[in-house]
Amino acid sequence: MSIVTNKTIAVLPFANISGSADLEYFSDGITEEIINALAKINHLKVTSRTSSFFYKGKNIPVTQIAKELNVASILEGSVRLSAQTIRITAQLIHAEEDFHFWSETWDRKLENIFDIQDEISLHIAEKLREQYGHLDIKEHLVDTQTHSFDAYEYTLKAKFIRNKWNAHDVKTALSLYQKALELDSGYSDALLGLADCYSFLGTTGFMSFEEAWAKTIEHTHQAIKLNNQSSGVHYQLSNQAFFVESDYNKSLEEMKKAIAINPNDAEAQQFISFLYIIAGKRAKSQQHLDIALSINPLSEETIFLGPTINT
Repeated sequence: MSIVTNKTIAVLPFANISGSADLEYFSDGITEEIINALAKINHLKVTSRTSSFFYKGKNIPVTQIAKELNVASILEGSVRLSAQTIRITAQLIHAEEDFHFWSETWDRKLENIFDIQDEISLHIAEKLREQYGHLDIKEHLVDTQTHSFDAYEYTLKAKFIRNKWNAHDVKTALSLYQKALELDSGYSDALLGLADCYSFLGTTGFMSFEEAWAKTIEHTHQAIKLNNQSSGVHYQLSNQAFFVESDYNKSLEEMKKAIAINPNDAEAQQFISFLYIIAGKRAKSQQHLDIALSINPLSEETIFLGPTINT
């Protein structure tokens, strides 16, 4: 595999160097935001959060990580919060040759957090384009989601806790998303977070199916009014169509929309693979499963789906 032509990257969890373990949610959140931003770049394959975060806190050589994730480049960095300022460092590594070909540090005020993320993501994208050639990069990769930093911080905390995916922590995340919405009722990311949490609780039986999905539907439709170009919103609408409405065709169409918006959405690729299995379209199912595995090679759920297609 040529490192010159392979347009693939994994973003490893940025180190929290703020001096407090309580701020781990912030460094993880910044990492996830950068993953999501880079995933918007056409022709660039970005490893999903699930597989990238598998290496958090593990002392494994970059060359080995890149080999296991099948990527040409690795992005690593650190985050330091101090009063009302933030310092973010980032560096790009040629995995095969194990050398840094770019690094930079940003010192900024916290009030401009989305501008900082956009600036960093665009810098990274430009450096990748210098290495690999053409990449279709938008003018902006990160949008201003809210003008309330406190609401944004509540949402980062909620995501950090929600990612533990157990009922107790998901319920804690719910309260944090609700606090974010109390500060900014038009914060679509917080609304989608609520929808994700309620759908998890309803599907797993930790909450009444009818009550949980009613709330999921309510928050998803509020979110799509604010942002209909969110892969996550269409993913949630597909789940709703499948699990609540028993409408296969609608579920398939919504998942196609999610993938069209973000081909790097591993969960969407996996779910559409599942939908094609149900329809007996094994070739299409395998096509999307292969994409899901290339983005999220360490997902046990995705790996499990493989033998299902071939049985």
